[in-house]
Amino acid sequence: MNRKLIFVLKALGLAMILFVALFPLFWMFITSGKTMTELLKIPVTLWPERFSFESYYEVWVQKPFPTYIFNSLKISIVATLLGMIVSSMAAYGFAKFRFPLKKAILTFVLVAQMFPSTSIIIPLFSTYRNYGLYDTHIGLMLLYTTISLAFSVWMMYGYFRGVPKELEEAARIDGCGPLGIFTKVILPISKPGVAAVGVYSFMVAWNEYLYSLILLTSEKNYTISIGLSRFITEFGTYWNQMGAASIIVTIPTLILFLLLGKNLIEGLTAGAVKG
Repeated sequence: MNRKLIFVLKALGLAMILFVALFPLFWMFITSGKTMTELLKIPVTLWPERFSFESYYEVWVQKPFPTYIFNSLKISIVATLLGMIVSSMAAYGFAKFRFPLKKAILTFVLVAQMFPSTSIIIPLFSTYRNYGLYDTHIGLMLLYTTISLAFSVWMMYGYFRGVPKELEEAARIDGCGPLGIFTKVILPISKPGVAAVGVYSFMVAWNEYLYSLILLTSEKNYTISIGLSRFITEFGTYWNQMGAASIIVTIPTLILFLLLGKNLIEGLTAGAVKG
């Protein structure tokens, strides 16, 4: 009886967590199917009187939202690849080599990320203007790479430290140098950790808003985070279009988690334990 009660309580707890996690997505979908007239009705209706996909058409065809998505995808993918390469190589150096002030530098990597984003806006803006990176996607790619770098380096550092030394010694005996050991031994058995870093880096770049708002001025360069904010105007907020756009924006992240969710959990767990 006690086991059944515990099982029921666990099931109810999981159901509540699932409800809390999925309700915002459900509400966005319901909102996207309503007209503005129905959205302003009092009392609020839970389900639309007539579900319509008109808001999706307005977002996708009548507004430059596909351009925003393409910009964000391009920036996020490049930033993710750069972040994975740099963080993996840096973590490998910290985990497998000895050099002066290694611990101090590793700590500084983490401490440097503790400052709030607003504290570097002015010097960052000036630097980007002086070097021609203002209002460019290249500037955001470089910036987003550095934003996720500290967490990525520390997670891969913990993962690489757990790789058995015997594998490296065997590769060294076979004639592999440090780069060969890294590419042929370390990386292949660290795929879950690399995948976790990739998902995290992509999510950071995909969701970032502040820097893109400050550093982009041309509408053709806007990302989806700025695009979503444009549904809030001086005449009101177009909630149905914002809901439709939010659903569209959520799809790439859902696909990413479905494809790499297992590796993400395994990589985060292994990196935490081995570190």
